[in-house]
Amino acid sequence: MRAWGLAAMFTVGTLGAAEEPFTRALPPGEYAAAGLEKLTAAERARLDALVRDYKSGALEKAKREAAAAEARAAQAEAKAAAAALAQMQAQAKAQAEKAKAAEGEGDKSLLARAKVLLTPGTKIEYTTVEGRIAGEFRGWGNRTIFTLESGQRWQVSGTEAYSSPPLNSPAVKIVPGMMGTFFMTIEGVRPRVRVLPLNTGN
Repeated sequence: MRAWGLAAMFTVGTLGAAEEPFTRALPPGEYAAAGLEKLTAAERARLDALVRDYKSGALEKAKREAAAAEARAAQAEAKAAAAALAQMQAQAKAQAEKAKAAEGEGDKSLLARAKVLLTPGTKIEYTTVEGRIAGEFRGWGNRTIFTLESGQRWQVSGTEAYSSPPLNSPAVKIVPGMMGTFFMTIEGVRPRVRVLPLNTGN
């Protein structure tokens, strides 16, 4: 009987312009049995408002709106996280490309050291230079200049001296070393000599 009475109070429609609050509409026995006398006036007013909103559908609407707002917040958070991840990936890619470009510039710098000025205004890249000394070879000393049959001129950059029996136009091979240095190997001569290229206009 008590359960039926409470259900009836929840389901009754509004018959007039002003609906009696839920807590006032309860019979005294139901009011006491529900422990409503323990509530403050503010708490009873809040309970009446909740019942009114429940009956009008406003409470369900508020729940739906709250759920939608929570879903939108979750989507915005996920979107922000994805954007942050994309930014981090872009930064990592840019740093990798920058490091690769710097490495490439380093390779170009090393390659530039292997460029030899053979004729005025002309630079070529090479691995080795081969040719013959123009004329007779008798050895070298400090700053000796070798002229090849091609017209290239190479000057000794070391301080060691070397003497040799006369050799007529021996073959030579010049290879790049470290830090812009070059080494000349002369046919019939055991030691090699460190040299630097000279402009043929000198």
